[in-house]
Amino acid sequence: MLPLKNRLKKKEEFKEVFRKGRSFSKHFFIIKFKENNLSESRFAFSVPIKQEKKSAKRNKLKRVFREVVKCFLPLIKKNADIVFIIKSQSIECSYKEIKEEVQDSFKKINII
Repeated sequence: MLPLKNRLKKKEEFKEVFRKGRSFSKHFFIIKFKENNLSESRFAFSVPIKQEKKSAKRNKLKRVFREVVKCFLPLIKKNADIVFIIKSQSIECSYKEIKEEVQDSFKKINII
């Protein structure tokens, strides 16, 4: 589980990331990100119902992505608000594949 200080929780925060942030797309997910003025980076994870109908699978995907991001928290050097929009293709992926994709994405957007 991500620490509370590393979570985006409020609806207004989500809206701001979607309105003013930039996007980056990979095969398994889309990242929306915006720099913040806080001392920590904050993350949110979303699996649209259109992508996966079953809530158990949506929750499992979010748990996997939270654990992957948690591994990279000590390496993150830039403070940003980041929203992962997880695609249905990631259901068949292994933890290792997701971790490699997230790491590659973080490098491309200069977070690690």
